[in-house]
Amino acid sequence: MSAPVFLITGATGRLAEPVIGLLGGRGDRLLLTGRDKGRLAELERRHGAAGRIEALVTDVSDPEGARLAAEEAVRRFGRLDGLVHLVGGFRAGPLFLMDTGAYEQMLRDNFLSAVTATQAVLPHLTEGARLVYFSTPLADEPLPALSAYAAAKAALVAWVRSIAHEVKRSGIHANTVVMTMADTPDKRRERPQMNFDHTVTPELVARVVGFLTSEAADGLYGSCVPVLGRFEFTSELGGPPPGVGGPR
Repeated sequence: MSAPVFLITGATGRLAEPVIGLLGGRGDRLLLTGRDKGRLAELERRHGAAGRIEALVTDVSDPEGARLAAEEAVRRFGRLDGLVHLVGGFRAGPLFLMDTGAYEQMLRDNFLSAVTATQAVLPHLTEGARLVYFSTPLADEPLPALSAYAAAKAALVAWVRSIAHEVKRSGIHANTVVMTMADTPDKRRERPQMNFDHTVTPELVARVVGFLTSEAADGLYGSCVPVLGRFEFTSELGGPPPGVGGPR
């Protein structure tokens, strides 16, 4: 059997490169898509190989762009076995400073882009195909000033759980990685005072993507797999954790 083919959307994001390295390293064939032509060219220089890892500039949040990506994957590699949907966006701010446009943008980036990408790939998928999406613990436990982002991710999770029932009838697995903030150089520059002990490395996330796109995850349909590292919600009512001013 030939190596599986995955469409990687949002491949220009900082979370994507470890995923590309892991899947490509085990022999999977990948079509990398994104809107940043320069970044895609850089990824092709670092990871590309004709007939194995190639790139395409397109916007999968647009139905035509998504259709093009799916069809190009099939044209270049002869098949399509799944989608790793890394497209997303983030915006924070209190409700009184967030206009409806901000909510619409978060829904487009974090939810509707998954809908259009999935609708485009489904006609090409067969039994055993994998669909992987990304959410946040904020979808279940929203925090102040993150209402637009949390609501969009909550919509994504509910949608994935719903479509998982539909696609599993064809033997297709749809699952979600639930992750906290990724520890990247960009985030460290933006937030120099932050305690990064509660973040998770992109490499750890990539390992879970590798699991969800393998036969090891054959029993999972509509699951939310947490990759949270040491992240935890805290409350003053609970006091400090053991060993940090609390009980030993």
